[in-house]
Amino acid sequence: MTSEGHRTRITQACISCKVRKKKCNRGVPSCSYCIRKDLDCRYVPVPRRHGRFSLNTRGPLHTAIHHETLTGETSVDLVEPRPTFTELVIERDTFYRPRIEGLDGIYLEAQNIIRSTGKFVDDLTARYFRNFHSHLPIISRVRFQNNLISTGSAPSADASVLLLTVCLLAYLPSSQMHSQDGEALVMGRQSLYLATKALVAQAQGSLQPSIPLIQATLLLATYEYANGKPEAAVVTIAGCARMAYAARIHDRRHHSMDCDSGIDVEEAGNTWWGIVIFERAFLCETDSIEQPMATVLPPGDTRLPIDRDMLDRGDFQSPGSIPNIPVSCLTTPDVGGFGRAAQASCLLDQVLKGLVAPDLNTRLPLLESLDRSIQSLLAFVLNHRPERDSPYCTALSVTLSRLLFKLHSHILDLPEHTVTANLRSLEDWKKSSLAALDTATTIVIDMSKSHYSNLPSDGTNNTSPVIIYVVRAAIQHIQSRPCDGTSPWSEIVETELQLYLDKLRHQWVASHQ
Repeated sequence: MTSEGHRTRITQACISCKVRKKKCNRGVPSCSYCIRKDLDCRYVPVPRRHGRFSLNTRGPLHTAIHHETLTGETSVDLVEPRPTFTELVIERDTFYRPRIEGLDGIYLEAQNIIRSTGKFVDDLTARYFRNFHSHLPIISRVRFQNNLISTGSAPSADASVLLLTVCLLAYLPSSQMHSQDGEALVMGRQSLYLATKALVAQAQGSLQPSIPLIQATLLLATYEYANGKPEAAVVTIAGCARMAYAARIHDRRHHSMDCDSGIDVEEAGNTWWGIVIFERAFLCETDSIEQPMATVLPPGDTRLPIDRDMLDRGDFQSPGSIPNIPVSCLTTPDVGGFGRAAQASCLLDQVLKGLVAPDLNTRLPLLESLDRSIQSLLAFVLNHRPERDSPYCTALSVTLSRLLFKLHSHILDLPEHTVTANLRSLEDWKKSSLAALDTATTIVIDMSKSHYSNLPSDGTNNTSPVIIYVVRAAIQHIQSRPCDGTSPWSEIVETELQLYLDKLRHQWVASHQ
């Protein structure tokens, strides 16, 4: 019989009760809740401390998590590694880097990071699916929630990092982040981003490419883009694309044979389209648009991605449940917001290639032809008049900013040159581009006026991050427009747009460090 001094002391709830937020009686070998629900009851063993604290081993889980702080110049191990992330205070200019041995450690560390925000997982995931999910519908809400609450064991490592990136996009720090003595009470956005990026990198180095891991990387890249880091977003999404190619989610026919359900196929297809759409949007904000892209556009007969409502419903059993609309059908009215974004990204791809055409006499007619296609798509988007126009934000923003602003700003910035394209001088081309940019800016102004008062006061992210760059492009056009007395807007328009931009940035930019 084991003596009292050598019995295993259970000081924390089991993993199943932690995930479900249930009260655990810490029974051995199984708690009463796990016995009642027939669940696999597992505890995280806490090592016995002998003098100085040593490595945080996790017993049968074979994990060891070490926390380090990295400044800009040094990398120093902590003298006494702490057992959980919650006990680590991340200063403003430090970087969190976990080293994890064993895949179970990824799940545990993700839970520790989320717990350090002071928010509930249910609240964060509900906010994500209520808002950002409209702009990038790549995750089935029903299946995500079911996997979160009904699994009999700890979620997989790739599902854990996906949950963490979902929480990153939905996280809003409390207004009071520090106590009176300056001690951090909850984690700031920047600290959460750094911890998430580090853990995603660990998962990428430990796991085979999977849909959840690819989705997590895409969400991480989108967060970087929303926070004004398009160059970092381009690097992140390039790695995401490589994983997607390795998992072959770009090939719908191949992936259909490997998947057990239709929802797997649709999630994979939408995820691939998300990478295609946002890589092109990211590239527009970098200084080198001529760099090669990591993704190749699907052919014109490829079926458009499905929208959020259909993905969440998950009814893919009947043959006619999914509309078979190819990418090339720009004039089809029954296209959802994510499908319009896919079509806009195809046009944007052609614009980016046209901008680097070496011969100006060939480039200008090509851009003029693309401009007509853009105007046609824009007319359909604006005339659709949906009851809720938030799913159309991405399509509208990509169409305006990534196409019209990018295309016509390029023409206005061309140096003086003798041009005979279509028997028109370069001056005539610039006059047409100026008029097109005026029209695009007017549309952005009208959109901002109607949307400004509807933005949530609590900073909830209910808009696509692409709109930040749309408004910024409109302000830049107003500022650079020739002062010839022909401006179609009043003097206060720029101020109003700037107020709108500040409110958008408050939703996304990591202002709470």
